[in-house]
Amino acid sequence: MKFIKHCIGILKNVDPSDIEDITERFLPLFTDQKDSDTVKRVNIEGEKPFFIISIVEHESEVNFRASFKMLQYIALVLNDYEKEANSAHTMVSYTKDFKYPPVLPIVFYDSIWEWTAETNFLNKTEMSGVFEKYIPKFEYELVNLNDYSIADLVAFGDTLSLIMIIDKIKTPEEIGILGELPADYIEHLSLNIPDSLQPFPPAKRDQTGSI
Repeated sequence: MKFIKHCIGILKNVDPSDIEDITERFLPLFTDQKDSDTVKRVNIEGEKPFFIISIVEHESEVNFRASFKMLQYIALVLNDYEKEANSAHTMVSYTKDFKYPPVLPIVFYDSIWEWTAETNFLNKTEMSGVFEKYIPKFEYELVNLNDYSIADLVAFGDTLSLIMIIDKIKTPEEIGILGELPADYIEHLSLNIPDSLQPFPPAKRDQTGSI
């Protein structure tokens, strides 16, 4: 959460409790699913929600399909939102005033190579000059993780930051980085692991989190 707040100013007043992780609704639909891809629903009091799609590219090569993959995610997210809206209010998406929520697409990249893939789907389409009016023109936000140090990532304090730290380990010698992480950082992450990933059900833990 803090990592996203740092990168995208629009979220500066959003609390962690306002964010719902709905990733599991979409990853099974992809044959190349990645555990580090996430879809978040951000609920804002008095406003319609919006969504954040985060793709983490660990590969050493640039993923030139990134804009198309984002298009797939966006379509799935909006379709899911429409079904939810129609379930709450029958056929509401067929009314004139119905609007779809905004989706903020972000690609995190950490290779030493320059990211040369198109960030706008329009530029990934043939004859875009002729058919520009009919082609989706969304652009994803590109965040180069090499611009952030280990200390920066630790300061963000969320689960995504740990993924970024692990991904910075490129050689066997660098594995020691994990042993140097602050104890309170690891403890904070442990307390925020979803119940579905805990080795024992919550009922078997005492108030201190011990088994």
